[in-house]
Amino acid sequence: MKGKGVLLFFLFFILVWLSFNAYFYFRVSTLPLFSSKAIKIPLLFAVCFLTISYILGRILIHRGFGGVANFLEIVGAIWIGVVFIFIVFILIGDILTLFGYFKEPSMYARYFAVVLSFLLSIFALYQGLRTPIIREEKINVDKKEVEGLKIVQISDLHLGTIIGTNFLKKVVKEVNLLEPDIVLVTGDLIDSSKVGDDGLSEIMKTIKAKYGVYGVLGNHEFYLGEKVSEKFFEQSGITLLRNRNVQVKDNLIIAGIDDLTAKRHIKKSGDYLKGALSDYKDGYLILLSHSPLQIKEASEKGVDLMLSGHTHNGQIWPFNYFSKMAYPYNYGKFKIGKMTLIVTGGAGSWGPPMRLFKPGEIVLIKLM
Repeated sequence: MKGKGVLLFFLFFILVWLSFNAYFYFRVSTLPLFSSKAIKIPLLFAVCFLTISYILGRILIHRGFGGVANFLEIVGAIWIGVVFIFIVFILIGDILTLFGYFKEPSMYARYFAVVLSFLLSIFALYQGLRTPIIREEKINVDKKEVEGLKIVQISDLHLGTIIGTNFLKKVVKEVNLLEPDIVLVTGDLIDSSKVGDDGLSEIMKTIKAKYGVYGVLGNHEFYLGEKVSEKFFEQSGITLLRNRNVQVKDNLIIAGIDDLTAKRHIKKSGDYLKGALSDYKDGYLILLSHSPLQIKEASEKGVDLMLSGHTHNGQIWPFNYFSKMAYPYNYGKFKIGKMTLIVTGGAGSWGPPMRLFKPGEIVLIKLM
């Protein structure tokens, strides 16, 4: 990880994470069913173990460990999702019962939260690991050369220890079934420095698109390291657009910029958007930007279609509301001036392999 911004974010995340787990233990262990020493002590050890599993697993994986490290990361990641879901419903119950002022209703509310959180966690795990749905968008264009073009956008796969070969094969199969003219990857494709060792790039190379596959780096590619990420994109047969544009066919230009949130975190200088469009020639201009930022600027510079991801649409309800606070264009299709913006919730997941009411998706865009 580089930059004080990234360090501060993860310190904040750890503080919040420890607080969530402490709250979970306190609210569950005071229930009659879990209040005996025979249950409270094992529960405390279990919560402590699960609390550190994800972070410990990530550290060990990046230091060359496998096996146990992979197990710790997967178990810890699922626990993150379980705790987040539990916190939502236990907070609702606590607020309604004034944090235990009404003792009996509070007890029943907490029991209900435990059961509901368990069931929703199973459903979220199913939604996170299932084949992404196909989201179709149609865009009217005024350039005949690009009419009828089929574009597939994939984003935020986060390939690594948790999201691996089986999931990627399902995604690639769905992409190829759509028979795209062009495939565009809007960042956070990888999430582990070990991705080059497990055949993932070979699977990516089986994507079939008439005019090829193009992509940009997301924030997680920068966290892993630019060289590692560039190598994976190259091995995967993806043309990487780093603040530049290419002419794909007559009257079709694809431009791409490095992730703008990563730029802020690692304090890189330069006008990425200006660099990507500096030698732009007339044509239908598509901009790939992992984060949905500098949207007005892109519209003013003549971009026809901007594609982004990054937000995951919150991934686990109700975190989409918090995501929207940070990114007003959190998810959906928008019109900004003459430019169309499409923000996808992504195909994979970060952290817990779980998506609650926010299924993973592959976007099929038809230019009409």
